[in-house]
Amino acid sequence: MRKLIGVGTALAATVVLCPAAQAATTAPPPRPAVLPMVLPSAGDVRAAAAEPSQWLVGARPDARTAAVARRFGARRLQVAGAYAVRRDRAFAFAAALRRGGALTYAEPDSSLQRRSALDANPAGWGRGAVVPPTLAPPAAQVTVGIADDFVDKAHPDVGPQTRWVNTGPGAVLGSHGTEVASAVSGLANGTGVEGIFPGVPLLSYGLGSDISCADAANGVLTLVDQKASVINLSFGSASECFTLYRAVQAAYGAGTLVVAAGGNEFLQGNPPSFPASWPHVLSVAALQESLQPAFFSSANAAIDVAAPGQALPLAVPVSLDTDGTPDGVMLDSGTSFAAPIVAGAAAWLWSARRSLSNGQVADVLRSSAQDVGEAGYDPQTGYGMVNLPRALAARTPADDPLEPNDEITFIDGTSFQQPDPYVWRGFPHRPLRASVDTIEDPVDVYRIQVPARRQARIVLRTTFGDADLFIFGGDARRLGQRPLARSERNGRATDALTLTN
Repeated sequence: MRKLIGVGTALAATVVLCPAAQAATTAPPPRPAVLPMVLPSAGDVRAAAAEPSQWLVGARPDARTAAVARRFGARRLQVAGAYAVRRDRAFAFAAALRRGGALTYAEPDSSLQRRSALDANPAGWGRGAVVPPTLAPPAAQVTVGIADDFVDKAHPDVGPQTRWVNTGPGAVLGSHGTEVASAVSGLANGTGVEGIFPGVPLLSYGLGSDISCADAANGVLTLVDQKASVINLSFGSASECFTLYRAVQAAYGAGTLVVAAGGNEFLQGNPPSFPASWPHVLSVAALQESLQPAFFSSANAAIDVAAPGQALPLAVPVSLDTDGTPDGVMLDSGTSFAAPIVAGAAAWLWSARRSLSNGQVADVLRSSAQDVGEAGYDPQTGYGMVNLPRALAARTPADDPLEPNDEITFIDGTSFQQPDPYVWRGFPHRPLRASVDTIEDPVDVYRIQVPARRQARIVLRTTFGDADLFIFGGDARRLGQRPLARSERNGRATDALTLTN
């Protein structure tokens, strides 16, 4: 037994569970995202010309930070403590925050791309592969949010059930958002396109032709504020943006399920696509009519499930219908449209099984998927094609408590303003059932408090795979710091540590 001695009336500590690392045991535990500290180039004119005109800076969310932001003309984002600032002011803004001990990260306001692939085949299909025509939908009990260009409220397939939740410069009415909306919710009105869950209410957050990280993050949290139960993100980038990462994790923490397009870069080497590759995001690949992977659909370990995504009939604004028949319907392809099929399926499942949490909805869709492609899980189709009848009949999985808790900043009040409750404060015994996964949920972090002259015995029993246990001091700010103690026994061997105050 290893004992760790602390001092004081009550010792706060952080307990971390994570899948076994591939590196040697001296390596720090894995972490889902690295806090970036990237500031504009100085003195290099060519490098500066290639950088975005706007920077994102994160800081401790308090009145002093807000005062500094006003001095530099920084615009507050929906993400707590995050600001957008002109590139030429970013360095000085970050320096002023650092002097006050408030700076947490800085990054360029990167761009994201819509995940459509305009090379459809001449035959349409889609809905019938996921939902039998004899299966009647339930009454809609949830709302689906779409962060994209505005959904066309004049289109008969999607307009009646759509509400715009923002206005202002930059947002546009384009074909992509309307196509996405029709895959989710196209009305069963005898014409046009019928979506997976016909008529489910839609919230449309309008983005610009060029999607910035800041706008996407604001869109996600605005949709959460407007009570979207499911949010569809049919865009992505090979570069991570920490501000959007925080927004997506905040959405999950608020009880929203985020569904994202897995990417169309199979022929470009399958780079990871974000937000689809982040934890707690349901990542969707595209299938062709033979139920084999679409030639463009990216393959990587983050793919969860697949759905039809090649040559789909989709609604578009009549003014943007370019196929020669101005009927408001086009064929299109991409993981952009596989994702909203899954979002619609999630809304159907959640309307029928209201007691499920967002994490349980995702788990049910994964576990009940129809195996396609290679046998078992594979990185191009995940667990298989979403299958609504099987999802409706699937058993209820165990819920994973206090998610998202993948980083110390997620549980100490830094990212989400309110810290998580202590899971142990000296009572004799507190079992906690949770799960971790290398991709979907790489770390679970919990707060405990050890009373004076007391011990905490932390025991980790692994029922599947190989999880490890780490303890950090209550003053730790990130998982990259050295832990107070660690237990990394192999396989299902029990890990245990004792902390003494």
